[in-house]
Amino acid sequence: MVLPDTPLYNSKSDAEFRVRMIGHIKEAYKDLLGADIKLLDLPDGLNLVQAKVQEMLYDASKGQVDLRPAYMHKKAA
Repeated sequence: MVLPDTPLYNSKSDAEFRVRMIGHIKEAYKDLLGADIKLLDLPDGLNLVQAKVQEMLYDASKGQVDLRPAYMHKKAA
């Protein structure tokens, strides 16, 4: 895979990439996430935001698009 030549992708470590990715998400998606953007400050924040976005997509599509993990399907049923 070819990655763009930008500071985000030119990180020297996984930790640096994670910090940059969180910063990018906070800037680019602040309107979409609203107050939930604070989830990114938690240790498992990226996973929490991913789950939140998957749930938002499911709700907005009225169940037509479901990217939630299999265990979430049982919860919603």
